[in-house]
Amino acid sequence: MSFLDPRTKSHFLTLIMPVELKDVALLAGVSVAHSWQLIRFARRVGAARGKFKVEFPATTGNEDFERYYRAQMNALEFYPIFSTTLWMGGLFFHQVPAAIAGVIYIYARNKYFDGYIISVKDRIPGFKLSVNCLKSLFLMFVLGAGHMAVENFTGINIREQYLQQYLKF
Repeated sequence: MSFLDPRTKSHFLTLIMPVELKDVALLAGVSVAHSWQLIRFARRVGAARGKFKVEFPATTGNEDFERYYRAQMNALEFYPIFSTTLWMGGLFFHQVPAAIAGVIYIYARNKYFDGYIISVKDRIPGFKLSVNCLKSLFLMFVLGAGHMAVENFTGINIREQYLQQYLKF
């Protein structure tokens, strides 16, 4: 169940209804795609290590290699933030917009990685887009969790009232 789910009739149902796999299938797909992306980044860093002759375990010594390495490390640093906001946005708001934001985030991370290996300055468009995706996912979580809190503590279903008042459903 989620913020946009029309099956949500009672705040008590949302508390006891289990999450079904179909309710998170898109989120799982995006998570697997992101894991595959991180594997690809690691392989590219390994290839760059050989190309620029940077002996393991060194991570410095060649500026071109360092950009590959930093791009991968930045992707890993953002992994917990992305994973958390993707799943919380999808569970509390709705999996479809969360999955769309997740796919755009993966695209932005590719753009970031490819830009970074060209020059430090070229990473900025991908970085900005990925941060905006994270903001969107976080907003989805806040809206969904806020709606659930209001409904559970006051009995007011904001979504239903909005639909009735403004969309005349």
